Amino acid sequence: MYSTDTVKNILKMTQVFWIIALVALVGPSVALDCVQIPKDQIIPRHFVTIPAGSNDTVEIPPNYSCTYLVTVPPMVYAHVRLENGLEGNNDMITVIDQQATRTLVASRSSKILNFYVFPNTTTTFQVVTKSVNMHSKFRLVIFYQNSTFFHKCHINSSISVLNPNVTYLGNSDLKYFILNDLQVNSYKNPQIMIGTEQISMAIAHSGWDADIFDNYFVIDGDFENPKYVYRMSRFQYSNYISTGNKLTVVGLDNRVSESSVVFTPLSQAQQFDSLTAFGTYFEANQLDINGKDGNKKRSAVNVIGMKDYTRILSVEKSSDPNCVLKAVEAPPSSSSEVYLDFSTVTSFPRNITHQSFSIIAENCSASFKLISLEY
Repeated sequence: MYSTDTVKNILKMTQVFWIIALVALVGPSVALDCVQIPKDQIIPRHFVTIPAGSNDTVEIPPNYSCTYLVTVPPMVYAHVRLENGLEGNNDMITVIDQQATRTLVASRSSKILNFYVFPNTTTTFQVVTKSVNMHSKFRLVIFYQNSTFFHKCHINSSISVLNPNVTYLGNSDLKYFILNDLQVNSYKNPQIMIGTEQISMAIAHSGWDADIFDNYFVIDGDFENPKYVYRMSRFQYSNYISTGNKLTVVGLDNRVSESSVVFTPLSQAQQFDSLTAFGTYFEANQLDINGKDGNKKRSAVNVIGMKDYTRILSVEKSSDPNCVLKAVEAPPSSSSEVYLDFSTVTSFPRNITHQSFSIIAENCSASFKLISLEY
């Protein structure tokens, strides 16, 4: 028969055993349940994590599959930090947003990835592991943000929009904005463009390798009445035509971009088979224009310089009869002032001392080497 002290020790050891067993059993199951973010946690200026309450990446068991939803209400957006600890070659996290962007995250992907969930949309994070336990890990850190253009209205305590910059586009007009000036995280304002007709939007890509457009957004309409929301990267190589007379553009991070976004009335763009945009940079890059295709045999490019001084290093044009190739005042039209006529100007380099200008090509094609200069 055991002594009283021995019985007490046995009971204590038994309790410790069950506590350890319970932690081992309950801890992982709680951490790895496919539990969504509670609605009462979706609050501006508030952090949440997936798995809930995790302070670091959490191990994922084999044969695991769960799709986590990050949903944000109108007038709020979410910054999601994905901490990638995947180890298995077949383990995967698939991220899909409502702007039709699909990102596959694997063991070779970056260890930290950032995503932005636009207001009133949902982004899904599907976490899948295979049967072999490779001790993969992950964590999501979500911050709900009401940035400089979202605020708490003191009158009715609802989330509403601050006054973004509004610009009006005339019938024969051109407006452009450097993307850096549209970043709400850098205390800049979104831009609403209002025209008298549909609007053609183009990206004047600077050619700088670090320029990205994933976290700039184009809203067909405005924040309160959006018809469609797109990532600007969708229009890197093609124009977007608004469905109405209003477009809104906004950047949700503060990464530097040397490119610009250019707006023209649709009727202005329709004077050409193609009206695109091009940005210059401190390093020379190439502009190609083709005025040989289409019904009008007439194309134009709106050039936006980093400075008000662009140097044309060289021009190579086709030797077609009736070729018209000019650099003119923007927006391009028959009444635009001619800066350089390349039928008579054949020696280079040549300078254009305007931050914006247009190049028109009719019945021919050409390639330009352009560079922005400080002087």
